[in-house]
Amino acid sequence: MNRVTFPAEAEESAGPIVAGLPLPRFRHIEVVPLTGACGAEIRGVDLRAPLSDDVWEEIQRAFTHFLVIMLRDQPLTPEQHKAFSRRFGKLIDLPQAPTYGEHQDMQEVRREAHEPATVVPFTRMHTDSPFLRRPPKCMVMRALDVPRFGGDTAFANMFLAYEDLSDGLKAMLEQARVVYSGKEIWLRNQALDPDQRLRLRESHGFSMDELENSHPAVRRHPETGRKALYVTSAYFKRFEGWTEADSKGLLAYLESLPWRLQYQCRIRWEPDTLIVWDNRFLQHCGVHDYHNERRHLIRTTIEGEEVV
Repeated sequence: MNRVTFPAEAEESAGPIVAGLPLPRFRHIEVVPLTGACGAEIRGVDLRAPLSDDVWEEIQRAFTHFLVIMLRDQPLTPEQHKAFSRRFGKLIDLPQAPTYGEHQDMQEVRREAHEPATVVPFTRMHTDSPFLRRPPKCMVMRALDVPRFGGDTAFANMFLAYEDLSDGLKAMLEQARVVYSGKEIWLRNQALDPDQRLRLRESHGFSMDELENSHPAVRRHPETGRKALYVTSAYFKRFEGWTEADSKGLLAYLESLPWRLQYQCRIRWEPDTLIVWDNRFLQHCGVHDYHNERRHLIRTTIEGEEVV
């Protein structure tokens, strides 16, 4: 793969199109795109040290453009992890995600070497917690322990997925809303055989009303107005005004779109790799192609805005 950096003298509109838009320029950080669809590695930044305003502004710019950013070799303490996370917004709790030790404002994604892939929720493309009234803006995740091989996380750019739809389907989806519900995940989990159950949080302070909401099927970026497909099978109940049976056919097609390789990038985890991904305009999936090895990631979740 070609390694590309962006000189300070480059014009904003010059150069190739990446993630569907002309590349911005970066003067204070080195940015290496992962694919033409989304994702970039940021180099030359140590998150343990204070960030200058110029560096932070360019990290934000990279996040907005590439949707998922990766920084290697970031051996942060939990407090340093949270301090960086707060740059993106308010840390929030999630009802279903297990917390990390005594840090109630952090979550963990953990699969022990002897456990099946099913212990980790959603081995398919999805967006996190769409049943909330204000689903998360982004996640800041760091690797503690990873398999020697495999265990990547894949991401798909849902701006690109929407922009490639036919005009007729776009027009229909512009009028559609999706009902998402997290009310039944615990009951469904208890009905599974013990060795097939997800690792879920045992208790939470959310009301049942807070666990079900409807959102537009096409979501707009709050700053740019760019439109993205916002339909995921995770927690999907039905299209508003449709029966669950009628909803399945359209869902089956729309949930196939994030699997198209031209929309994707993959993150190969290493210990102390840190990533930030935009949960609003990406879908993601952990790749469970490893066996007899441990994978342990910790993260913070940042509050999002209401979906428009």
